[in-house]
Amino acid sequence: MKKMVLCSAVALAVAFGAFGVASAEDKGPAEITLKSATGKKPAVFPHAKHQAKNKCDECHKAANFPADKKWDMKKGHGFCQDCHKKAKGPMKCTDCHK
Repeated sequence: MKKMVLCSAVALAVAFGAFGVASAEDKGPAEITLKSATGKKPAVFPHAKHQAKNKCDECHKAANFPADKKWDMKKGHGFCQDCHKKAKGPMKCTDCHK
């Protein structure tokens, strides 16, 4: 599980890195699939859906968002689940890991 989250984080960092600095019109991909090195249970992150409800800085400049963009299971689940608890977002494993 740790490998899956770590690899998902790496995939996310690569996805964002490939786009470089986004312009005001380009806010990145609408959906990001975070895959592990083993290919087990990728997580689907609906980026556009989150952007419609939140400002970019709410996540990207949050205190617990890793500045180095190095994610692992503890950071990834902690970051997403903390917000989902507050906002009453989905909490089941299968909500993100289809």
